[in-house]
Amino acid sequence: MAAAAAAAASSPVPAALPPFQFRPRHESPDWRRLSAVDVERVAAEVDVAALQEHLGHVTFCSAERERCPHCQGPADPLLLRLLRLAQLSLEYLLHSQDYLSAQLRAAQELLRAADAHRDLLAKDVARGAQEIRLLKEECKRRKKMIGTQQMMLQAGATYHQCQFCEKAFMNYSFLHSHLQRRHADESCLLSMYKKAQTDKLQEEINKLKEQLELTRSQLEAEQHAHIVKLSKEYEEHRSKEEEIRQLFHKWKEEEKEKLASELEKVKEMFMKEFKELTAKNTELETDCLRRIQSSIGAGTPDPKGSGQTMEMGRRQQGGVQCG
Repeated sequence: MAAAAAAAASSPVPAALPPFQFRPRHESPDWRRLSAVDVERVAAEVDVAALQEHLGHVTFCSAERERCPHCQGPADPLLLRLLRLAQLSLEYLLHSQDYLSAQLRAAQELLRAADAHRDLLAKDVARGAQEIRLLKEECKRRKKMIGTQQMMLQAGATYHQCQFCEKAFMNYSFLHSHLQRRHADESCLLSMYKKAQTDKLQEEINKLKEQLELTRSQLEAEQHAHIVKLSKEYEEHRSKEEEIRQLFHKWKEEEKEKLASELEKVKEMFMKEFKELTAKNTELETDCLRRIQSSIGAGTPDPKGSGQTMEMGRRQQGGVQCG
């Protein structure tokens, strides 16, 4: 309906004719052609076609330069003026005829558009009436179905409702037989619709499976990349630990060598001191023996004093050895 209204609104409108202006006339009259026209017959038979055939030539010819074939005199000015007025009138009538023809064509176009719009409106009305009739029938069927269901609900019985009519059955086998007997086409369409829905669901499930598989592959790739990254980091960490361990062992060996060298130095120092003490002890013993011998050579020594002197020498020697 909207399309028809738009088509009617956009129907062609006749363009305005250009301003009227008389044309100049330069052609001479075709006397032979005009002499062949039987004016009395045309008037008696109302031969409009003959008039239309000679209308353009008569309207736009010029007779001002014509001469009388007998006396070669100019034409009568009054007759020329009369012919001129008749030609101008005919030219204006031709202009009016063209304008009216254009108006007629535009009116015919508008009429055709209006007829098309009317046909579309009639189709819309018929379609609306058909829809109203179908809706009324559907309302009646629904009312009967609701009444049957209410009666069965009040009776407290279980039933199987037909999807295509208001009938209900106590057993599914009866419903199946009813569908095959009364609604074979509808049941086929329903099964086809269910099959289409099932195929659509299966297609969506397949798409979801593909997306899930793609996501799983992406996750596996990311997990593998993460494991590779962790392994690289672990290798780097282990190499760093190994390097630190080697540096520690190297430092330990160096410290051990330093400690051994220091112990060796301390040992040498102790040996040197021991040797010095041994030499001093030897000198002391020698000195003690010399004193004893000198005391013996000088006289009889006191046994008690000599014994004490020897005891002191032994103690000193023992102290030197212990040191």
